[in-house]
Amino acid sequence: MLNRNFFYFNRSIKSIENISSRRLIKVNFKDESKYGMYPYVWLRDSSHDSNTYTISSAMTARNLTMKTFDVNVIPEKIWLDKNENSLKIIWPGNIESKYNSEWLKIRNLIDPDVKKRRKQVYLDTVEKWDAEKMKNSFKKFNHFDVMEKDEMLHDFLEAICVDGIAVLKNGPKNDMDVVSKIGQRIGFIQRTHFGNVFEVSLKNDASNMAYASNNELPFHTDFPSLSFPPQLQMLHMLCKSKEGGDNLFVDGFKVAEVLKNIDAESYDILTKYDIEFIEEGYDIHEIDGKKVKFDYNMMAKHKTIQLNDKKEVVKIQFGNAMRSYFYDVDNIDIVQKIFTALKKFTDICYDPKYILKLSLENGDTVLWANTRLLHTRTAFISYSNQPRTIMGCYFEWNYLKSRIRQIRNKLKHAKSELVI
Repeated sequence: MLNRNFFYFNRSIKSIENISSRRLIKVNFKDESKYGMYPYVWLRDSSHDSNTYTISSAMTARNLTMKTFDVNVIPEKIWLDKNENSLKIIWPGNIESKYNSEWLKIRNLIDPDVKKRRKQVYLDTVEKWDAEKMKNSFKKFNHFDVMEKDEMLHDFLEAICVDGIAVLKNGPKNDMDVVSKIGQRIGFIQRTHFGNVFEVSLKNDASNMAYASNNELPFHTDFPSLSFPPQLQMLHMLCKSKEGGDNLFVDGFKVAEVLKNIDAESYDILTKYDIEFIEEGYDIHEIDGKKVKFDYNMMAKHKTIQLNDKKEVVKIQFGNAMRSYFYDVDNIDIVQKIFTALKKFTDICYDPKYILKLSLENGDTVLWANTRLLHTRTAFISYSNQPRTIMGCYFEWNYLKSRIRQIRNKLKHAKSELVI
């Protein structure tokens, strides 16, 4: 594993130019043609002196407030300290700032390499997949390696970011607390109206279709009834079924791509029109050793395929069981087009070319992106003395990605990135 500094050589400063008409300083470096352009206001705002920042092991925070910050600040003195290979500035208030060549190079906002590297910190690069690709690239990790070694935890979580799914193999068997332990290892478990950690098994008065029968389930994302559903889901196999009960996954981003290529109108329909979902009922939670009934009436409306400003697919939400009757459309003919589009989207989900099939063994755990992948479960038959039982929970991307960045910095990983 390489230190991040392999990317940034300590390039000496050749000269500096104060371009007052543009309110910036140009820094020319000796060993290559690249140069940096640094606005006055940015240099003042980014200075690491104690007047500007509080930097400790527990906190990194800017002391400047926008209420009092002079966004038209002008340096009182600017010079190149050749002995320290640094740009130095004295600001109003007799505040002295020092910016060495490496500091400036890493933060050069006009350098395409700097921009490209900074984008990586958000961990939002994905690789869409189909069944053929996952035959060779699907990532599996040893449970205990991930629980004990930070580098393996990093690789496991990074695989979730890229592929949207990965599996832990050979975990402890008959451990009711394993989901909580993995959750603590990753960060925070996200609580829902099913509690922190939930059990999936056949139940009377089932609060979810997965609990209601051993029949096959339809492809879905969890909680389409929520405007902001859990972004990641984890399931741990406590007791597998005697027959069937396989977990099936499709990459919703890939499905959307295929739909766009074969039926652009249906794709546009699913990116344009909201569909309403409802979830009404109750669940039983155990709190402080007591069983507590929690009633809920969830409703949300959203697009099945959600895009960002660049028209890239960033979120998939759909679950037919919770879809309501209501369609808020100006033209009633659109309703038929919505159903047609949903049918075509679903047909692609069920095409074997796009399905990843997992047969989890007792002790195995799968973690996936709930707002990217659609999942289902095949019909099953349990053992006579032990029902098929799975433990599960949810996570949020923010905390999972925070854990990756924290490990990268701790291990001085090649992909680690400065915070400020």
